[in-house]
Amino acid sequence: MNNTEIIRQKLIEQINHHLDGLKDKIIADFSKESFEREIADLDSDPVYNTFYLNCAEYAFIRKFGRISISIGRRLGEIYDKIPRYIAQIVFEIPENKIAPKMRGKIELDTCLPFEYLSATDKDKVISKTKEFCGNIEIKNGVGIEIRYNFNPNDSSRLRKDVDMATYLIEEGLCPIYLIYSSISPRDEAIARLKRAGWNFLVGDSALHYTSQLYGVDMTSILREEEIASNIKNKINKIMKELFTSYGYIILKEKY
Repeated sequence: MNNTEIIRQKLIEQINHHLDGLKDKIIADFSKESFEREIADLDSDPVYNTFYLNCAEYAFIRKFGRISISIGRRLGEIYDKIPRYIAQIVFEIPENKIAPKMRGKIELDTCLPFEYLSATDKDKVISKTKEFCGNIEIKNGVGIEIRYNFNPNDSSRLRKDVDMATYLIEEGLCPIYLIYSSISPRDEAIARLKRAGWNFLVGDSALHYTSQLYGVDMTSILREEEIASNIKNKINKIMKELFTSYGYIILKEKY
């Protein structure tokens, strides 16, 4: 199999794993037993009980919120890990060098160190990075952080990203921050990280940079008829499980 076919199979494997897992989570979390247990926990709590939140409506809100978080985590796994996998295959970077722990503390999503790249691949990384990010300095390689979306709500996450930029610059690695979703970025957080040294690419720019850098268009693969149909069918089944669940039905009957 060529690289594109290997990556296609990896994508299919990850999609099936994460979407099937999400469906199983919904079936378990929105079952009658689980829903009633959630209400009982709220009822036994002095805060929620006092504010009359020991009810089916609030139990549903809590569970619904957890599903949203779970969807985000699973999309994150796909969009964070697959580009790393693609980079390792395309540039033949050793497994222990593709995602190093900087200063032994924080794992970088993808590292493209020039010492492990061919001269041709090195020239490609430099030219494509400068094409998308401008005439920036690139010494020993590129360090890439990836988010499928970007909505940091805690200062510790931002501090880690600031620290990562410092570590990369000290190692002579150009810091590139990719955000694949175009509707999630927070401008104030991005401004802070830009001051720390990150070069940001958001939405289509991030996706186009990735596809041109690696020569593999992950978005096009995901939109292939067979794969897209599989994703759509799985999402439809997930939504059906959610909106035919015990918790949803009892609220629908009540209102």
